[in-house]
Amino acid sequence: MFNLFKKLSGVLIIVAVIGMQSCDKDDSILETTETQTELKNAVMNTFYSQSVSVGNGVARAWIKTTKTGDPLEVGIDLSGKALMNLPEEPVQYVLPLPKNKGNHFYNHVLFDWNPAGHEPPGVYDLPHFDFHFYITSIEEREAIPPMNPPYFDPAPDSMYIPANYMELPGLVPAMGAHWVDSTSAELPPILEKFTKTFIWGSHSGEFIFWEPMITREYLMTMPNDTIPIPQPEAYQKDGWYAMDYVITYSTRPEKYTIALVNLEYKQAQ
Repeated sequence: MFNLFKKLSGVLIIVAVIGMQSCDKDDSILETTETQTELKNAVMNTFYSQSVSVGNGVARAWIKTTKTGDPLEVGIDLSGKALMNLPEEPVQYVLPLPKNKGNHFYNHVLFDWNPAGHEPPGVYDLPHFDFHFYITSIEEREAIPPMNPPYFDPAPDSMYIPANYMELPGLVPAMGAHWVDSTSAELPPILEKFTKTFIWGSHSGEFIFWEPMITREYLMTMPNDTIPIPQPEAYQKDGWYAMDYVITYSTRPEKYTIALVNLEYKQAQ
């Protein structure tokens, strides 16, 4: 899988989030109805990134917090038309989360559109999105070098690794090492058609991102899923970790949401 990632890294189009909104794009997810008074009195608030053009629509990342600032959920919304007219070449988007929100734990969302999927053939070679939620800075992520298989990046201690997760060889530049659930239905011996899966990501022995990987075809079914995330015995860093992730579709406004939810504070051990 990651040989192809390495090859793609040189051709991915990096889309910086600098307000790339277009008047002819579907921007329904940008609608807000809360008044300033409602926001001030709310038990929890949602803070949004700037938007970026995706297909015929837009996307933006967000973080939901308690009134005191603790993060509850972190996610990304794709407007209803974002899945239409997607580019025929791989594209990568970077969405910095609002600064000083969520007690500085989640930093940015990096998501890729892979029109031909990627390795291994017969498993992940379907058109899909990779949604990476990073707790490191963009600069730290971009400094991650490429390493080809059979190299394995140093792994976190076993108590930080969820049961059944295994590291894949190689190190994807500006991304990290990828860990897959060996019991996932799309992998041997089951080999069901890939629709969605959940990746953990690390670099230099520390987990730095969490990644729902979802096919366009599956999103088009307008799902409403809440999926438990396997948890490790312990955590490397004080912070808010997701117990579940969601893949949902809503009609008012029309949008797809991919989010890490039910965040719980964990102390490092």
